[in-house]
Amino acid sequence: MAYVNFKEEKSVLKKQLDKRKNNNEKLYIDIIKHKENLSQYVPNLEFSYKKVINKLIGKKGIFESENFQEIINQDIICTRFIGCNFRNVTFKECRFVGCIFEECNLNGGGVIFENCTFLKEDSEKIPSLNIKDNLGCSFYNCEIYAKFLSCDISFTIFEKSKIKTTIFEMSYMNNTIIIYSELNMVEIIDCDLSGFKTLETYIVDISFNDKYKTKFDEKTFFDKIIPRVKDKQEYEGIYMTYETLADKFKENTLNNNFGEYYYLAKCTERECVEPVSKIGSYIYWLLCGYGERPWFCILSSLAIVIIFAFIYLIIGVEIDGNIISYSLNNISTWKLNLFIRDFNEAINLSIGMFAGVGVNNAKPTEISYIISNIEMLGGIVMMGLGIGTLTRKVIR
Repeated sequence: MAYVNFKEEKSVLKKQLDKRKNNNEKLYIDIIKHKENLSQYVPNLEFSYKKVINKLIGKKGIFESENFQEIINQDIICTRFIGCNFRNVTFKECRFVGCIFEECNLNGGGVIFENCTFLKEDSEKIPSLNIKDNLGCSFYNCEIYAKFLSCDISFTIFEKSKIKTTIFEMSYMNNTIIIYSELNMVEIIDCDLSGFKTLETYIVDISFNDKYKTKFDEKTFFDKIIPRVKDKQEYEGIYMTYETLADKFKENTLNNNFGEYYYLAKCTERECVEPVSKIGSYIYWLLCGYGERPWFCILSSLAIVIIFAFIYLIIGVEIDGNIISYSLNNISTWKLNLFIRDFNEAINLSIGMFAGVGVNNAKPTEISYIISNIEMLGGIVMMGLGIGTLTRKVIR
């Protein structure tokens, strides 16, 4: 019954990110030093191996996508785009190798990437059998309004970026990392998100409008969403996001992951419902953790047994033919050793009633019979709930 350990996942992801950045930097320097080894590429002379600063790439104004400027079948290698504006431009069948986009705006009218590759997978070093560079591109502090159609953006890093009204369609996003960023109205269609991860990323709205299926695997990870405004509308949005992710994990038969994001969805939903529904939600959470926390049943059952034991002592319990009752009226006669003995008998009675196995030394008085009946019914419900929750997790 494995769970998504968010703390461990975040720690592993940070190490993975540092390792990837070091790998990218090392390969970036190596490619620049040995340009002649890239025999499979024809570098674009305008951009490759350069720092492109504060340049407009595309054209000003607002145009329909069919009127965008087109850049077709170009290899853009080890380019650092710094403070550049990408407006009304379509990249078709282009290959971006080790490119870095820093403080760039890709939101002026929109950018289309069609059949583009942002990954250099093969190694140039010999021997290269079974060795992969996995050199991805990086977007740092960028604003992105784009469409990625049939692209390979695997191993790409999006850091401190705002990705808004963006579509990823039929694209490979394997091992893509989005960190310290914001996703707002992002649509994903039939993509491969194997190994895809987010870290401390605020997700306003994400949707999967698949014709076939977006692929998740065991390494796909979405970090928890930390509320900013903490109002009803925000909690509803976060709840819907968790529910969407849960459904997508379930569709990929990753049932443990589904359970975790379903649990987060229900916990978030609790913050935006009416008071009566909130009370019911809290009870559902305390009793079994929305069906995802079997040990909640054990803790709740233990609490019920102890609470009813105190109730028996207050209302009255018959022990060895004597009626024992603790109240403020006889507080002067209380003795610790006698209370411990009586409480032990009350616990024994409470467990018997809860489990429906009857009584031993202690038994309820006539007044407390209704209490014991209520506890017995509660015990039957809790045992059924606990077995159901446990079975649900075991089957997964």
